[in-house]
Amino acid sequence: MRLSVIDIGSNTIKTTIFEANGENIKEIASKTVHAKLSSHIKDKKLSEKGISVLIHSVNTLKRTSRRFGCKKQNVFAFATACIRGAANRDRILSLLKRSTKMDVRLLSGEEEAELCFLGALISESCPKSGVLADLGGGSCEFIAFEDSASQKKVSLNIGALAMYKKFASRKYISSDEFADLSEYLKNEISSKASEITLPSGGDFIVTGGTARAAASLLEALSGNDTLSLPKRITLCEATSLCERIISGELREITENTVKERAETLVPGLCVFIKAAEALGKDSFTVVSGGARGGFASKIISERDNRK
Repeated sequence: MRLSVIDIGSNTIKTTIFEANGENIKEIASKTVHAKLSSHIKDKKLSEKGISVLIHSVNTLKRTSRRFGCKKQNVFAFATACIRGAANRDRILSLLKRSTKMDVRLLSGEEEAELCFLGALISESCPKSGVLADLGGGSCEFIAFEDSASQKKVSLNIGALAMYKKFASRKYISSDEFADLSEYLKNEISSKASEITLPSGGDFIVTGGTARAAASLLEALSGNDTLSLPKRITLCEATSLCERIISGELREITENTVKERAETLVPGLCVFIKAAEALGKDSFTVVSGGARGGFASKIISERDNRK
């Protein structure tokens, strides 16, 4: 079975096409629209222009899915923090259904975290125990897991784009703003420390667009053109990367390598740094997988159970 999962986020709207054969799920294609919905939020409402951008983006990705051979009933969509936090979310979902002929599922923070974990599990790079952080534009989902089973799930509104908008006064965050952001994240993550404790011997793994962008940039600095996951990043490497981007030293290569993530990369890396420190780790590992893979896995499992 071939299916498509459209993920409506704060910064990007993405679709991933999967080929499912029994319990095996393989990603065969993906497409991203940089819709930046959060820039259309005013007074906690998504503007009419923002809704128009959203509808156009979903319809575009729906057509892409059909071109890859996905049947109409096998194209799914879910929305996360940006729509979840919008005061007019009911109207948004109603207009989406009317204009796209799709039932878009609005995920709670806990549901999003669970799907992120399921998506990481189907990748070959996920350890058996640890804490997973899936960082999006609006929120970061933390999942503590042991023996490949999730234990606790926490969703914090500290997404890369949200932190950029909260602290950056210019295109790139400054040193002073980075210091303020670091202190803010330390307090936010510490407030939930008891819920995201690291199992004994566990690893701290991360996923999401910011995580992959950081790994891609480090590969580019090493002279490599392709990204291979998993990739371990020490806190020294992550901190140095932030400092060199803030100083301007790495801005050109950052914009050439990860253009759409250039401005939010430092705030996103700061989330990983502060989370790793809270967990007592000196590194984090970027892995493949994510909520779209988890959603696909859940859909297939539900259909198998109905047979």
